[in-house]
Amino acid sequence: MNIKDTIWLIGVVIALGATWGMTSQRVSAMEKDIDRLETSLQLLIRIETRIAVIETEVKHINEKLDK
Repeated sequence: MNIKDTIWLIGVVIALGATWGMTSQRVSAMEKDIDRLETSLQLLIRIETRIAVIETEVKHINEKLDK
């Protein structure tokens, strides 16, 4: 191996390392986004449950008032 080959090889290794680092950062950011999405989905499910309970109670109240 001569100096040109060594410089080329070092450049390739540095480029691969930079790509690996960027990919790792993107994966970490995606994991955080997925965690936020999961939290939001859980909140939405709780809200829907509460709405269903309120809807049932309103129906019961209306039935009592109609009697």
